[in-house]
Amino acid sequence: MRVMPVAKPIALDLVTVLDGPIDSELVSISLDQIQIYATKLKAGRAFLNLLLVNVATGINQFRLHLAHSQSKDSAEVINLYGETEKIGALQKQAMVQLERRFRSILKSDEFWEQTARWILLRLEQWQQDELMPSDCSVVGMLSLESGVDLTDSDEWRESLVVSACACHTASQWLRHLDLSGHSAAELDKLLGIKTAGVPAMREPLFQDVEVERVATGYPILTGAQALINSQWQDGEYPHWKKLVGDGFIQHQIVRQSPSKQQIELVPGKAAWEIIQQFGPEAAYVFLIFSSYATDSEEPWAEQIRLKGTDLIRLFGWDKRTDITIAQKLKKIGHLVELVCSLSVLISNINIGTKRYNVERGAMWMLEGLGYAGQLALTMDVNQPGSSRYEAGEPDELFIKVRPGVWTEKFLNASDIDAKESLYQYGYLAKSTLQINPYRQRLASKLAIFLTIMSRIRDDGRYQVRTLLERLEPKELLETIQADRSRRIKLINQWDSALLTLKELGWEIDFDLPSYPESIRPAWSLQDSMDTGYRPRNWLSKWLTAIVIIKPSVKIQEKLGGSAPVALKAARPPVQPSQFGSDAIQAALDKVGMTKAQLADALRVDRSLVTRWLKGQRTIQPKHLAQIQALLGVADS
Repeated sequence: MRVMPVAKPIALDLVTVLDGPIDSELVSISLDQIQIYATKLKAGRAFLNLLLVNVATGINQFRLHLAHSQSKDSAEVINLYGETEKIGALQKQAMVQLERRFRSILKSDEFWEQTARWILLRLEQWQQDELMPSDCSVVGMLSLESGVDLTDSDEWRESLVVSACACHTASQWLRHLDLSGHSAAELDKLLGIKTAGVPAMREPLFQDVEVERVATGYPILTGAQALINSQWQDGEYPHWKKLVGDGFIQHQIVRQSPSKQQIELVPGKAAWEIIQQFGPEAAYVFLIFSSYATDSEEPWAEQIRLKGTDLIRLFGWDKRTDITIAQKLKKIGHLVELVCSLSVLISNINIGTKRYNVERGAMWMLEGLGYAGQLALTMDVNQPGSSRYEAGEPDELFIKVRPGVWTEKFLNASDIDAKESLYQYGYLAKSTLQINPYRQRLASKLAIFLTIMSRIRDDGRYQVRTLLERLEPKELLETIQADRSRRIKLINQWDSALLTLKELGWEIDFDLPSYPESIRPAWSLQDSMDTGYRPRNWLSKWLTAIVIIKPSVKIQEKLGGSAPVALKAARPPVQPSQFGSDAIQAALDKVGMTKAQLADALRVDRSLVTRWLKGQRTIQPKHLAQIQALLGVADS
């Protein structure tokens, strides 16, 4: 049987709905009017909801046609809308799934402008002719209360034309779907109908987009920090704690089993062994779980089902050849277990009512972690003729996770008190999940933390000290005060991390009064301003400096934030040097200098020299001049 790739959104050409009786030469609509109305349509969702209802109803109409064509009793009258609602195809979760299938169209400005033009042309024609356009007369589209006459109002006309446009557009989409080639089961999947006893598999993230929405309120912020900054406090049960208002949020380590409906706190040394394995990769998994929970109406009631191979591709591990697919899957499974060992305790204190409440639970309930692979036929050399099957290396991992009860408070769409927290969401970039945390650890931590903070701190202004305190162990700031080599290594890692974010589309700028050019990264300066030396006692100045970090312009637009960071005027393009990585390696060999010695002489991280020689990072003019001076060579 042909299998329809239901997990992927349907890629359609933009639907042109302008065919009809309107003569656009007789009706004048300006481009400004169209763009303003298109923005209104896209932001209001009323048109989109009408469109999706029509599409779902049309799919169900064909589904019922298949069912009744096989039934002897074909005279039964069907309430089409009622039947569509009854099967759950009009519930919010199903509508969200249907919307994601058409998102390649919905994210296009051209689609919304076409739709706006269609509606405005017919409203204008109706106004001129005092007669409803013929293609807006859709049977059953409008029902008026007896004795109420709304037919002369502008609101009534607009409502009718918008409804007609949704109906015509849905018809176009349904024709592109070509339902005649689908089975009843495939139609059920299109409608988001769950087969009895089998939870529906959510489609993988980042199917045809580079960013996905992710909740950023508490305790997602604190959970991510607990996974990346190592600032856990010792005790009988080690914990990570943050004060929030008159209460606090606390994370601890728990042990859970998919076969049990309970958790137990892990004490002392055993907990620390788990905590020491936390890091950016575990936080990546945490953010993926959070993104799935963000788009669910009742996340605590919905199981998140993922495949390990999808996560391998998402993290960019499919390009790695140093480990096998089985080792990659086992690593994914271990990261899932680490994330699911994180508990959350939320303490709310209300001074006015003199009441408090405390609730503890696992952040993510691990309900299944199953490996699958091929059976291998083996022969027993001691018993000729006997054979048996043994499990080979796994080639897939099936993950089943359910968000904890904390989501009832923080991600509950029906809870009025939680309304404010629903607006605390940002956007997770796919590129963030592919930052290598072993080579670029500080960059990966920054990207994780700033992803969550982008909604909370919309101006993007951070003090260097504050970011280091949020991301690094507490003792680091004490260490760099006394250890010169350690503080030089740290600022080089910082400069490299900011460059990594910039190359991934983040916008980086520096507060002029607090972040002088003498301590800025070399890549951010014009050649004439780069002295190559930091001033005496630069550390205190650097720690109090203000850096401005914002996500990409695309994400800023989605967040509805202000204009992009005002960066300095672009410097003139630098002519490429003829003294490239091959020439540097040859010069190093000639003078007998190693890469490590070159890095120490330049006071840069050794990994940066490696990336230069591999062509993975551009050599800045400052460093190029220093290398030429050290090796006694010049451009040819």
